[in-house]
Amino acid sequence: MWTEKYKPLKVEDVLGNPKVGADLRSYKWDQPLMLYGSPGIGKTVLIEAFANEAGLELVEICDDNMEMGRCIVQTGSLFGTKKLVLIDNVDQVDKIREVPEILKAARNPIILVTSDYDSKRLATVKKMCETLQMKRPAPVSVAKLLEKICCEEGVEADKELLKKIAENSQGDMRAAVNDLETIALGRRSLCADDLSLLAKRDVVSDIYKSLGTIFFRKDVQESIRSTYDLDEQPQNILLWIDENLPGVVKEPADLAKCIEYLSRADIFLGRITNRQYWGFLRYANPLMTAGVTVSKGDKVNFARYQFPSYIISMGRTKKERELKKSIGRKLSPVLHCASKTVAAEYIPLYRGLLTAGRIDSKEFGESYNLDGDELDYIGGKT
Repeated sequence: MWTEKYKPLKVEDVLGNPKVGADLRSYKWDQPLMLYGSPGIGKTVLIEAFANEAGLELVEICDDNMEMGRCIVQTGSLFGTKKLVLIDNVDQVDKIREVPEILKAARNPIILVTSDYDSKRLATVKKMCETLQMKRPAPVSVAKLLEKICCEEGVEADKELLKKIAENSQGDMRAAVNDLETIALGRRSLCADDLSLLAKRDVVSDIYKSLGTIFFRKDVQESIRSTYDLDEQPQNILLWIDENLPGVVKEPADLAKCIEYLSRADIFLGRITNRQYWGFLRYANPLMTAGVTVSKGDKVNFARYQFPSYIISMGRTKKERELKKSIGRKLSPVLHCASKTVAAEYIPLYRGLLTAGRIDSKEFGESYNLDGDELDYIGGKT
């Protein structure tokens, strides 16, 4: 992959953000640093180059090792160097509530990366950090890099072609380099007409850009296409639209029409789940995008987008739901009933018996092979 082969190894080699590189080099690390900007512009690459240049061991914290987060940020490197702790895509971390506690405990430099600076999930984290913004590199700079790569690979490329690739990428360096590699694969000479070999790239837009197209544009086809490359499940896209629709659409009658289209889209999404037939998406997507676009009316508000409250609520209750499922699997064969019945009827019953001291907690746990967390949940301790 050319994106790996030509990855910048020095801070100054990262395109379009010389001031960000200088600020990163001079940063005192009195507070964690949050680096934000559009996808694909080189945020993580810049951090890797900085860590390599400063002789720091780059250690990443993610959902898989979040439990070890405090230990990671408090201990030194095994190699005798200092650590630079990275939390990439922090706005997408499932265990976001643990991040502030990790930041408080830190003894090593910490840098957080996000492409969604306005995410409601980052409200607490942002208060604890200094921020640094990376901007999209200019198409001219991207084209020069593509020309340099062509020289290294021994490929003669028309400058107009490179310019078009750079403009089409809209500052996404990964996209530009990947497009060039796709066109140049197995070839030694490229001309402007070769751009037709590459389907027009719909740049992977974030959810905010998609919402802006749906709510504020009038082009139905543009509205439908705006969700094609989103890294979101269709059901989550519907939740984003539903959450923010009341803040944007002013007239109650228009809002009712929009919600009617969303409800129809939800029916088709339910059929996808029930029948496992993704062909229904051809109906669901236009209903929840173009349906809203044509129904919103002319009077709309410019409101700050909110993270779907349903997703937040499901995140908060995830552990409880997992415990209920686990307990249900263990108790249902013995009680001869469904897991849902165990959760709805038997857990409250046993909780009352345990609280009243009518049954022994230890014996009860051993009888059903319950672990400590499961037993604590039934007993009302969590």
